[in-house]
Amino acid sequence: MRIFFCQSYKSRHQGFTLIEILVVLFIVTVLAGLTVASLPAFVQNADFDTETRRLTLLFSMARNEAMLDSSEFGFRRTERGYEFLRFDDGSRSWKKAASPFHERPLPEDLRMTVRADAEGFRLLGENLPPILILSSGETTPFRIILESRNGGEEYTFRSDGYGDFRWDHENEDPDES
Repeated sequence: MRIFFCQSYKSRHQGFTLIEILVVLFIVTVLAGLTVASLPAFVQNADFDTETRRLTLLFSMARNEAMLDSSEFGFRRTERGYEFLRFDDGSRSWKKAASPFHERPLPEDLRMTVRADAEGFRLLGENLPPILILSSGETTPFRIILESRNGGEEYTFRSDGYGDFRWDHENEDPDES
């Protein structure tokens, strides 16, 4: 009686070839390059999102505090960013507001333009902030344009003076609403 031993087929390939490894490395490198190339857009959008939320919150808080305390707030652009001011009845002048309304720097890649419809108020004083938030809940009608320095994106923060604050994206028609 003969017994045959049947050996299972063992592949001579017990690893990856150099070509297979190079192909995988190439794919990983391309994917990493695409991720890193789009990283500045993520960071820029994060700056936009942070500033839009911060401005909305600060303006809403300033309006609420002005109505509750019967005080007046102002907003102005500074060299480094922006700040809120509070009118001091005792000295009859504008003083820097305390936290959370202190001066805030803008991120390096953002630019802010303030446009206010304050023609009548200019007669009252040279040091008057361009945007007023009154104790009655009214504000100076304004537009604050927040844009990237490379000209990529632009958002406009606006108020008609009576209603809520809102953001418009650059592609929307500002006269619609």
